[in-house]
Amino acid sequence: MPKHNFSDIGAHYRETIRNMPDTFTSHQFLLRLAQRHQELYIEALHSYCDGPAPFRAVHAILAKRLHKHPKLIELIRRNAPSTNIFGQSNQCAEWRKLK
Repeated sequence: MPKHNFSDIGAHYRETIRNMPDTFTSHQFLLRLAQRHQELYIEALHSYCDGPAPFRAVHAILAKRLHKHPKLIELIRRNAPSTNIFGQSNQCAEWRKLK
């Protein structure tokens, strides 16, 4: 069970997806969501600050919620090369917007 109610930040998924390029990674989405809704993002992080990796915990939950939008996006691949918000090379899901 999440330590935070993600419904407030989750309410901005549709608009954020609409403003993404035709293909994007979960990392790109998370960065855009965090930039545009900083207060909500920080509230979510704060809920996990007692754990060893609050960014990883929150990002995992937020990225997983992308699967709840099958009418807007489709998964292209699970392990696309990407750079996380800290500039580190990593892998994450890659998505395509549906027309």
